[in-house]
Amino acid sequence: MYPTGMIKNTATNRFHPVSFRPAPLPGGSDVPRYKSAGHHTTGFDTEKEAIDWVKVNSNMILVPNRYEWDGEGVPAMVDFFSDASLADAVNAQTQPTPA
Repeated sequence: MYPTGMIKNTATNRFHPVSFRPAPLPGGSDVPRYKSAGHHTTGFDTEKEAIDWVKVNSNMILVPNRYEWDGEGVPAMVDFFSDASLADAVNAQTQPTPA
């Protein structure tokens, strides 16, 4: 499963889920490093639509990380996710939505 955050394109105000893959630092690190593996190129009009899309893709873990992008170039990035933060994200994603 891929940690997946949200990019807000500040030029278009659209929301783009962005997934990350493990990319360990040379020599290791206490908190695992991840590199962006790709983003939803079209994006969504609302963050809720983007989140709903992530939730129906079983290979993604929705994480609370949010990023801004000016719409120029490719939004490549690096982030760090601890095992505990990913476990918390999985637990939050599997909880039923309150009515």
